[in-house]
Amino acid sequence: MKNKLEFLAKLMLYAAFFVPLVVVPSSFIFPFIVPKILLFRSLTAIAFAAYALLLVINWREYKLTLTPLNWALLIFLASFSISTFVGVDPYHSFWDNHERMLGLFTIIHFVGYALLCFVFFRGWTGWKWALRIFLLAGSGVMLVAMLQLGNPQLLLNQGSERVASTLGNPIYVGGYALFLVFVSALLFAKEKNGVWRGVEAVAALLAVLGLFYSGTRGTMLGLFVGLVVALLAYAIFLKAHPKVRVVLFGFVGLIILAAALLFANRQTTFVQKIPAVGRTVNTTLTALKNTPRWIAWGIAVESWKKRPVFGWGPNNYFYAFNLNYNPRSLEYGYGETWFDNAHNVVMNTLAVQGGFGVLSYLAIYIIAWFSLFRAYRRETIDIHLFVIGGSFLVAHLVQNLTVFENPTSYLYFVFWLAMVSKLTVSSEQSNNKNEVASKNQLAREKTDRPLSYGLAIFVGIATALFIFIFNIQPARANSLTLQTIRLFSSDPAAALPAMKEALAFRSPHIDDIRSDIARSAGTVVSSPPTNLKKEIVDETREVVYEALKENIRLHPLDVRNYLSLAQFANMQYGATGNSLYLQEIETYLKKALEVSPRRQQVVYSLSAHYFQIGRISEAASLLESTIKDDQLVGEGWWRLAYTYAYGGQLEKAKEVIRRAREVPDIKFGGQDSQIMNEIMAITSSPK
Repeated sequence: MKNKLEFLAKLMLYAAFFVPLVVVPSSFIFPFIVPKILLFRSLTAIAFAAYALLLVINWREYKLTLTPLNWALLIFLASFSISTFVGVDPYHSFWDNHERMLGLFTIIHFVGYALLCFVFFRGWTGWKWALRIFLLAGSGVMLVAMLQLGNPQLLLNQGSERVASTLGNPIYVGGYALFLVFVSALLFAKEKNGVWRGVEAVAALLAVLGLFYSGTRGTMLGLFVGLVVALLAYAIFLKAHPKVRVVLFGFVGLIILAAALLFANRQTTFVQKIPAVGRTVNTTLTALKNTPRWIAWGIAVESWKKRPVFGWGPNNYFYAFNLNYNPRSLEYGYGETWFDNAHNVVMNTLAVQGGFGVLSYLAIYIIAWFSLFRAYRRETIDIHLFVIGGSFLVAHLVQNLTVFENPTSYLYFVFWLAMVSKLTVSSEQSNNKNEVASKNQLAREKTDRPLSYGLAIFVGIATALFIFIFNIQPARANSLTLQTIRLFSSDPAAALPAMKEALAFRSPHIDDIRSDIARSAGTVVSSPPTNLKKEIVDETREVVYEALKENIRLHPLDVRNYLSLAQFANMQYGATGNSLYLQEIETYLKKALEVSPRRQQVVYSLSAHYFQIGRISEAASLLESTIKDDQLVGEGWWRLAYTYAYGGQLEKAKEVIRRAREVPDIKFGGQDSQIMNEIMAITSSPK
């Protein structure tokens, strides 16, 4: 029984390596995220069930050793947990949304997975096979990425020049490729089998190609820094090989020289066309300061100052961003005004987990590096694991300064940490010879206890129930929601009963279900097809309206819900003529303004509402505030001119146009300019 349970646990751990390959476009709203997370959580739950039974059989053999790095992981988890429950939206921190699915519930699984790897992968032989299998699984992801070069439409890649493979995002592909480069390097450096060396070399080539064609600048920077660190570390610590050290130092010099030449010639067509490299070398600090991400980083710091110890709560950066919203964001388009992550793991952690969180996160790296160094000094590990193991951590941290963790990156990151933790503990636990002796000692002690079938059945049923409630049911809910959304496009009449069923389905992500359905339903009920019965349109609108009110109760700080409710209240007014809805529109928009005071989109909506009911001066006053916040955003100007022009105050409209023309570098989009010309025509026409 013990051997079967251990085999089952290891099988689940190995199976998790293939999770990044899972994509189910036909059944899930976010097909690159949701099925991966649900499958990973299920595999981890089964492994944990097997582990629990093994602890009953032989506690001494399977109990967890709390190494410094394991403690660091647990402290980070503690920080994540505390910030979840003291943050501004514990529900969102615990579950997160369908697009990310990295709430506390899932993070517990990732930390648990790391600890299970620590327990079950023993000695270099065990970790070598785990690395090989992970490398093969990852090579499958890179192979799909290469296929997308020839078929950019493959797997919903929408013709992009940057490959997204089975991960759905080029950034995720770049980070995964970076990991596989270091896995290949570690295995190749320690490999004695010629066939496996060939496999590892091919895998390394695939990973490098995947990294380059992902076009991810942060990953390129991570690779550059990680490679330089690795070569310098080899050169410094290979004291017995002076000639090799000279060569390695020379390589470092050549790499830095090549980088300098690429940067110096970054404006040339040749350099700009090099995948990933062109984008990377053309990113300067000056250019970076003029990007939405720089604004997001500044907001993260400002947000941290308001909640410095435990932060706003994991996955709650969205709320911090809204409250501290910088109007400059709209200069880059509406798509850059919605940030749910600071796109910098340190800045984001600072905002959502506070000082305690960011220190616990950085402590993981510091303790891992120290563990590798100490193990190398006492000759527990060789130089390859010391150098490559530490260099990957450097590269991963550097690339995360421009991106954020995702389901795949968490998987390989915690796996790598578990390997470092296990192989850097005392030599009695890390080398195979002493490990065999330890097992023999345990066997002599005859500490195995019989496992009752009743307990095994109970654990099996409890695990199956856990998986059903927390993974299968959310999968069904997500699939049902997708079916409903599709029906709104193909058969709106049939969408109503499907919508009711989806909204009644019990799922931790019911808030996402309501929001997703509201977006699709809004398109239909605002401009219903002529063959759609009025009763169906009215009921659909009312059901969605009430559902969105439930979201407000669950997430009272979410500005999107208030905007959606205001939109549906406006539809209700248009359909019923009930003036009570006009008051509700104002209430919802004012509440939206409370949670995001300087967001132009909210101000524009409220001013439009005031204009609609004839409160011209209030509408104009609101629009003036957006111009004061950022006069470079052209939309505020034309909206103000429009309000005056169609409010019967033509002279004021002319004055607004005159003022707008005096603003240098004002940003007018194509539609903005067209509307401005129309207003000018009105103000110039004879009375």
